[in-house]
Amino acid sequence: MKALVVEDNLNLARSIAATLSEAAFSIDVANDGRRALHMLEQGDYDLLVLDLGLPEVDGITLLRELRHAQNTIPVLIISARDSLDQRILGLEIGADDYLCKPFSLEEVTARARALVRRAKHFGGETLQCGRLEFLPDAMELRLDGKPLLLHRRELEVMEYLMINQNRLVNKDQIIDRLSNSDDSVSYAAVETYISRIRKKIGYDFGLKTVRGLGYYLESKDTKGLPHE
Repeated sequence: MKALVVEDNLNLARSIAATLSEAAFSIDVANDGRRALHMLEQGDYDLLVLDLGLPEVDGITLLRELRHAQNTIPVLIISARDSLDQRILGLEIGADDYLCKPFSLEEVTARARALVRRAKHFGGETLQCGRLEFLPDAMELRLDGKPLLLHRRELEVMEYLMINQNRLVNKDQIIDRLSNSDDSVSYAAVETYISRIRKKIGYDFGLKTVRGLGYYLESKDTKGLPHE
């Protein structure tokens, strides 16, 4: 496993790199956003650990450019910006997880492992729901045969919704699907993932919200449930 740590605090960068190295990661370090973008273009990484407050190119801009280039590498943001708005922004533009400073190095390792494990876990039979097709082996969602760009957690949510199509699932069920013993997901994160998915597949397609209860993915041959 190969990870890129992007952090301008040299002592913290070295500490994270040393801790991840002990967890069997091969580590590269970049201390500014411009160099990080160059390294991501040239290298093949399994994980990006990204600070937001970077010189040259800040972390938010870096992440936007990364996702615009359709790079779906798992991204763990580490930041002192701990407001809810900042965390939601990080998730909205494509981060897979967000860890606020100060944090324990053990937690960085746990979340890094969880993201890489999740990224490599997709596999199984193709799922079909009307015009949507989910290919687990390729980590790909298609609409009318054309691939859609979804990030890894969005793909996991879609996989779960497609498995349970025409059945109501609540936020706790989705959180259980996304979480494990060393990783956690909030209600706000679920709402963000659903919002991003709905934009990408189209608001009128079939991803419904039942106010106060949860969500369901409606196939073409069902009348569905009352929704917003």
